[in-house]
Amino acid sequence: MDVDAVKVMDITGGNSRFSFPFSDPCGYYIWAEEDETISDIDIQEYWKRLSYMSENMDMLVQQAFKPEFYNFPGIDKGLAVSPAEMCRQLVVDSFVLCADNKTTGCCLSNEQFMFGHFIDCLWSDSWELLYSYIC
Repeated sequence: MDVDAVKVMDITGGNSRFSFPFSDPCGYYIWAEEDETISDIDIQEYWKRLSYMSENMDMLVQQAFKPEFYNFPGIDKGLAVSPAEMCRQLVVDSFVLCADNKTTGCCLSNEQFMFGHFIDCLWSDSWELLYSYIC
């Protein structure tokens, strides 16, 4: 279920570290199994988690980023001149709440130096990083 793009803008404050929520396809949504209903509680949890991500963006991205990602063959090192700079320039391309277990997934990228590649991240319901990898 796509979420309200206007509310995403309100929560993220137009922060350039979040992708534009009016893009197609939209990267802001709640994922549920076909037979699963998305409740008002799920929607409220989504807004709460997006707010947390917005307020703690730098810390969460630093937590998910591994310096070895800089050595991935798809990174233009002329535009991302160091691992630290690459980390500082990452953008949240998608932000997804999984309704059944309240995990939060997101893809981090920067189209200027990653050329279609991204860092896939997953946090638990208590914001413990479960994994991050680049592809």
